[in-house]
Formats: sequence, structure tokens, C-alpha cells
Amino acid sequence: MAYYEVPLLYAPVTTALKGAGYLLTNAAPRRLQIYEVEFGQGGTLATTDCQCQWDMTRSLTVTATGSAVASNLLDIGDTVMAASYLNNLNNEPVPTSAGSGLSLKSWSINQRGSYRWRALDDGDNLLIPAGSASGLEIRTLSSGFTASAVGNMSFIER
Repeated sequence: MAYYEVPLLYAPVTTALKGAGYLLTNAAPRRLQIYEVEFGQGGTLATTDCQCQWDMTRSLTVTATGSAVASNLLDIGDTVMAASYLNNLNNEPVPTSAGSGLSLKSWSINQRGSYRWRALDDGDNLLIPAGSASGLEIRTLSSGFTASAVGNMSFIER
């Protein structure tokens, strides 16, 4: 079991939901468990107060494209992750339908704010099953904020 952290990034934020981070198994033989996500906005603030909508959604496709990012090992004695991770997506994965993981978590925060979601225990982790080409994407949108979405996602690979 290894612990990892990856950076969230999406710039510029637009009025459509776009991926700031996409963690996928890539048919890897390990199960992924997201246990913490920290996110907020960076850059120049909008002149009028506005909200940013954040969303965590399950996807069953591997068609997404973006910046491939190597994970940070939280214990340098662990192995490199078998899964794949993209941020600053330019081609979105196809989300699952409602009831199957569309908007597993959803948050609306002020452009000046940040948020931390953490699983209370192992039973609350967001899971990505082993051996399937599926993943979880955190995405954001805003009608008034256009700078960048930033943060971190921490997960376990078992």
C-alpha cells in the first residue's frame, strides 16, 4: 500500500465544467482510494464577488487529454504509482450517468476561499476499482472568476 499526492491545476477557469485533475486506473492492478482533496483559486481575483463550483465525478473512459503529472510519494520508500494522472485537461473524459457517480461530491466556494475535503475513515474514501479503465475527475467552473484553479489530491494505491 502506497500513499501519493498530485497537484490540481486548471487555467483559465471558464463557465463550463473543466478538469483540474483526473486520476485513472489505466487498467492497473491496484485499487485507488482518494482520502483528501484541497482546492481553491489562484491568481487575480474578479472585480465583483463570485463563486466557483467544484465537482467530483466518476468517469469510465480514458479519452481525456491534459498534462501528465508524476505523483509525489508521501513515503519515498514506496514505488512509483501504477495509475495515471492528468491535470489542466483540454479534452474531458465522459462522466458516468446520474446514480452511477455523476457529481459524487459538489462544492460552491467564494473566489477568495479554499476548501478541504477529507474522508473520516477508510470506509469514506472515494474508490476507483482495480483493473478497470475508470477514474475520478475533479472539475470546476465559474461565471465570474477566470484565473486558475489549484489544489492537491491525496490517495492510496492498494
